[in-house]
Amino acid sequence: MSTQTLEIRDLAAGYGGRRVLEGIDLALLPGRITAIVGANACGKSTLLRAMSRLLAPERGEVLLDGRAVHTLPPKALARRLGLLPQTPIAPEGLSVLDLVSRGRHPYQRLLGRWSAADEAAVARALDTTAMTDLAGRDLSELSGGQRQRAWIAMALAQETGVLLLDEPTTFLDISHQVEVLDLLTDLNRSRGTTIVMVLHDLNLAARYADRLVAMQGGRVHAEGPAEAVMTPQVLREVFGLEALVIPDPLSGRPMMIPRGRHRAGAPES
Repeated sequence: MSTQTLEIRDLAAGYGGRRVLEGIDLALLPGRITAIVGANACGKSTLLRAMSRLLAPERGEVLLDGRAVHTLPPKALARRLGLLPQTPIAPEGLSVLDLVSRGRHPYQRLLGRWSAADEAAVARALDTTAMTDLAGRDLSELSGGQRQRAWIAMALAQETGVLLLDEPTTFLDISHQVEVLDLLTDLNRSRGTTIVMVLHDLNLAARYADRLVAMQGGRVHAEGPAEAVMTPQVLREVFGLEALVIPDPLSGRPMMIPRGRHRAGAPES
């Protein structure tokens, strides 16, 4: 799979006349993992929607390998760029295999014939996400972590060079959050897939991403490696949070410890 470039130039976008994004300029690292962080309602999900062309820009453009995504035919774009939204919804009674097979839709011709390439892509996606044994199960019967792996398998079956994920760890307990992020890291390293994901957990973002993009008020406030973005000053400016930043003892990346108003300690006698 060839590594693809994704670039955003002077992007402005919003909903119903309300501007959410203003003057976004980003060149995403090809073949690497980027995490977008920021406070609620800062424009993270809106940016992902604009990058995937679900939202038309009011100004500026998103370029995939030098071509504006809004000029590409839908199936041509879907073969190159995949999106996993924050709360994906599947019809009732859908099995894991049915869901993952939907990732091959961009490759189907008019008569919808299923090819050996489609079969192989679905099998690889199920194997990569450790979902092969659950292929016949109904999605409603799965745990939260299994269900999220099924959705990621569908995105993998799409076989795109760029994968956008909006809060892929939401509603998952910490063990499943780590499981999903480990899976995405494996995908990035084995296939060279460019991954852009919105994350709320700053420490997980710093540990797993090659680059952080911190947003505030619909603009990019800071970007770069975790060491440059996860600083007390940026945390204060973006989140209004006083925090201690120390090296993560496992990864060596920055780790944030909120100060808060109350600190643990022995109760007063």
